[in-house]
Amino acid sequence: MSQRFSALAALAVLGSLAVLWSGSWAAEADVGGVSLRVYGEPPERAQAQEMLAAFVAKSMTPITERRDQELESLTSPEQWRQRQERVRQRLTEFLGDFGPKCPLQARIVGQLDRPDYVIEKIVFQSQPGYFCTTNLYLPKRRAMPRPGVLLTCGHAAEGKGYHLYHETCLGLVLKGYVVLALDPTGQGERAEYFDPASGKPLVPLCVSHHHYLARPSWLVGRTLAGYRTWDAVRAVDYLVSRPEVDPEKIGVTGNSGGGIMALLITACDPRIKVCAAAHPGGSMEQTFLTGRRSAEAEILSLIPPRPCAMVVGRDSGEAPGHQAKLDDMLRFYRGLGADPGRAQMFLVDGVHDMKQPKRVVCYAWLNKWLGQEQEGADEPPLTIETVADLQCTASGLAVRDLGGQTGRTLNAGVAEQLRPPRAHSDSRPALDRTRAELRAAVARRIGLRVPEVRGTPVASSRGRVEQPDYTAEKLVLQTDAEIQLPALLLRPAKPNSSAALVLHAAELGKPAGTTEPCLALELVRAGHPVLSLDVRGAGETDPRDRAKLPPLERYHAPQFQFESLAVQCAGFGTTLLALQSIDLIRAMDYVAGQDDLASRRVVLVGEGLGGVWSLMAAAMDERPAGVIAVGVVPSYKLLVGAPSYAARDYFWVPHALADFDLPDLIGLAAPRTTLLIDPVDAMLAPLAAEQCQTLCAWPRAVFQTLGVPDQFSVRYASGRTGAKVAEQVAAGLRTIENAAAAGRPR
Repeated sequence: MSQRFSALAALAVLGSLAVLWSGSWAAEADVGGVSLRVYGEPPERAQAQEMLAAFVAKSMTPITERRDQELESLTSPEQWRQRQERVRQRLTEFLGDFGPKCPLQARIVGQLDRPDYVIEKIVFQSQPGYFCTTNLYLPKRRAMPRPGVLLTCGHAAEGKGYHLYHETCLGLVLKGYVVLALDPTGQGERAEYFDPASGKPLVPLCVSHHHYLARPSWLVGRTLAGYRTWDAVRAVDYLVSRPEVDPEKIGVTGNSGGGIMALLITACDPRIKVCAAAHPGGSMEQTFLTGRRSAEAEILSLIPPRPCAMVVGRDSGEAPGHQAKLDDMLRFYRGLGADPGRAQMFLVDGVHDMKQPKRVVCYAWLNKWLGQEQEGADEPPLTIETVADLQCTASGLAVRDLGGQTGRTLNAGVAEQLRPPRAHSDSRPALDRTRAELRAAVARRIGLRVPEVRGTPVASSRGRVEQPDYTAEKLVLQTDAEIQLPALLLRPAKPNSSAALVLHAAELGKPAGTTEPCLALELVRAGHPVLSLDVRGAGETDPRDRAKLPPLERYHAPQFQFESLAVQCAGFGTTLLALQSIDLIRAMDYVAGQDDLASRRVVLVGEGLGGVWSLMAAAMDERPAGVIAVGVVPSYKLLVGAPSYAARDYFWVPHALADFDLPDLIGLAAPRTTLLIDPVDAMLAPLAAEQCQTLCAWPRAVFQTLGVPDQFSVRYASGRTGAKVAEQVAAGLRTIENAAAAGRPR
């Protein structure tokens, strides 16, 4: 298994450098020659790389302003409560649907008996077969029932066994609290991606593990925050089921990732009466909430009027960000008529941790609101247990010892429920209705809004590069407000008036140099005019350096920041996929406005993820004569169900599978010629032809019903070299041109 994963990891590195087919080509060639970059100067390049972030920030501004205006219009506590209730009704939208609740089937699997307390080792299921490992700290010689506290762990690989979180539990139990410490998914005993032979993690704990689970979860309408919050809700279910616990006196505390989880569980579960959150969200924290910051603000608005403290180290540098969260919440405290003193920030010496000075503040806050002030805030001497002694399982790996489900297998099950094989009718009227309804559903799901009346995009020329067999004109196309996209208009030296114009979009962007091995350059050399476009977030507008990205199994700040932008798009009602598809639609508008190009048939050719952009544009716009997707992952289900994946950036359509899977786009492009060339799986390895046939059963049936079964095909390039791929694409273009010349139905 270890050798197998090493091979997969190597392939993941290749996948981060190039789409699979072009990776093999890149090994053959010397990239360089005359530069084809549109933005040549460093300031321009930097601005291009910041374009997506600036667009997202500007798009969020009116959303924030409308929310501010709405809050300013509320004039009574009842109106504020009604607004909270409306937000509460949206929690499933923000977090995902994890219900209904299943029996916990909790069992005590061991205990540590100490002079002043007992630590019980408890396992329960938060979802069917999804086991949570916990420690319950029970004080001795105390009148029962006692106040209960849930400890939400921050990003420490040891989870509940991490010494600072274990010490927090000890401090609380010695003050008479019943404390439940929960291993979050991907921490402690709840690793999911590991070598079953050695037990070594295949995805590092715990931030990388969280992100690795979170990405495909989005496609089934689940979020990382949802997984962790639901586990915490079920932990509260267990806590209040214990006779030793007073269910009316439940608090929560946590640090870092556990701090933001303390806030989220307080917001989502009214049984939590008081919250003490230390450093709620660090620099690597990504809850993958649908809408990210906007969703977070709405969810946290459900905490008031309950007492909530934020405890922050003076030297952490985090105070301004957390103060902004608190300031927004304070509007709700005031609106509800509550004392603003119920929400406070405490600045404490130190940095981003849960050391004793922060714990003391948390003790005092919990004591104040749970009626335990007589216990005092000073921390008594603590006797520390080892991580191994606190474990509920022999190996320290719950999945290995207990079996059951993982987040991946749960997601795969949801995917099958959401998107079973699509039924097909041979009736043309029924098919037309199905496709019209599906097209509308896809547009709604991705947030695609294209004005029916729109002009030709403004374009400016940035110079030409003359080569023996083609001319490259550098263009800047304005496809959206303040979106200035670099493009190359490639014209062959020997024009062919019957050749289709190729609108080319590649995951790695347009050609960067004249000697770069590139499909777009091969096609212009073959006689096709080519418009190669960097959609927003790709090529010159990609804020990441794609050549330096590590595999997705490892946390990497630029990838994290890019994903944060993609997640934030849901906050203003769209997706990155919709925006990138609009860029291609607007590029077609540009072509239609050029006298020397308007009469040509347009064929969309996409590489890697660009294949998805191209399929989406063809599904939503009737103008393309055909579409060719090269090296694309042809189904979201492949990503959701895969034990590991290297495909990047496919994930950011929340709950996509509720309405569609990628093969549906092929069915919407019909009857126009549609080709998949060298489709790949989640690891960017060649996808078996039989599996691709199964995934594409519905679009095949659509083409059959429309009378053009030969206009959809899956082709494989012999040897998978770049030259062979170019030959297959050129052959596909001839197929499209012949179909158009024969007057095939559209």
